[in-house]
Amino acid sequence: MTVRVPCAPEASAGTDGLGRALADLAAGRPIVVVDDEALESSGALVVAAERATPEVMAFVVRHTSGFVCAALDRADCDRLALTPTCPTGRDRHGTSRLVSVDADADADADADDGVGTGISAADRARTVRVLADAGSAPADLRRPGHVVPLRAEDGGVLRRPGHTEAAVDLARLAGLRPAGVLGEVVSERPGEQGMARRDELELLATDHDLQMVTVADLAAHRRRTETQVVRVTEACLPLAAATFRAVGYTDALDGAEHVALVHGEVEDGQDVPVRVHRECLTGDVFGSRRCGCGPRLRDALERVADEGHGVVLYLRPEGPGASRLHELSAYQRHDIGGAHGSTSPDAHPRANARDHDGVGAQILRELGVRSVRLLAEDPAQRSVLEGHGLPVAARADLSVASPADRTAPTCCVP
Repeated sequence: MTVRVPCAPEASAGTDGLGRALADLAAGRPIVVVDDEALESSGALVVAAERATPEVMAFVVRHTSGFVCAALDRADCDRLALTPTCPTGRDRHGTSRLVSVDADADADADADDGVGTGISAADRARTVRVLADAGSAPADLRRPGHVVPLRAEDGGVLRRPGHTEAAVDLARLAGLRPAGVLGEVVSERPGEQGMARRDELELLATDHDLQMVTVADLAAHRRRTETQVVRVTEACLPLAAATFRAVGYTDALDGAEHVALVHGEVEDGQDVPVRVHRECLTGDVFGSRRCGCGPRLRDALERVADEGHGVVLYLRPEGPGASRLHELSAYQRHDIGGAHGSTSPDAHPRANARDHDGVGAQILRELGVRSVRLLAEDPAQRSVLEGHGLPVAARADLSVASPADRTAPTCCVP
């Protein structure tokens, strides 16, 4: 049996994939959301919770695992007194699962009849509408039930690139209450017992005319359109290379503090020499020979001084990698494991935590930089800045020799 969902709205010429996805959500249609490969590397059907109908819920149940969740922001979870399912409050993927609920019989004024067992598509649609309703109260929900609330991280996909945060962000961007229904899409391949992968998700989207978006695309859109950095202070800073102007910023999402070392005039500047440098205590301060961070930083400052103008961004990542002791712990694990010890991303999350978050691009734009000449060995930094609307005219390597004792993975992105 084919389950009918509302027709896709007409997309105006030039409307991008995310634009149509938001229009579909506002119209009550499901969309396919593909999450970050570092998390579950899977796809989910997502519906705006306040637009959920029995027909759309039946479609979600049929084409997913049938395990229906409702993603909510922290404020709504607290207001509805939704509690975690376990002491840690999170599963192994970092998803915050809360005690399952059903709508109380008198909770939904739009319901045509009473609530049944809670498992039917009509009952679950009613439950998620109650969860999305700003006027709902804890007494409007029965526990346990058949819909699992999920609490999204503050900051959405810019803090955690998962389905939960994406569903909340997408509903908000669609002009609706920040609440979304989601169901994980499972593989239908013979012998396959896992989640559907990209090719199966694309086939599902094509067969049912559903828009597919990635969490990465959503995060990039938010970084381009939302301001996350706030200028806090600035001071004159005489350094060995030259006198710089140190401008301090805070990240509105996580409170991380960053410094832009500015030399000369850069406002409205074209082809400004720029170095994006990640903080490295052992290399920058102590001169550790296990990485080339310190020499790269000093070389960048000297290059900018020689040019007569430029910016060296000194960024602190958020999350576990922000700990200044983390570098030492990573080195210890490497020493114990020997030359073939762990060099996985988990061993050095500093090199992965929000490397492409666009914070550097936002700081440069705030300083008035219009295009840059990038001082970096990593070509990926060019695409990051350009992806956030800052043209890169050229890229120049920093000529720093590899340390003689560099026997562990570097702690910073070059």
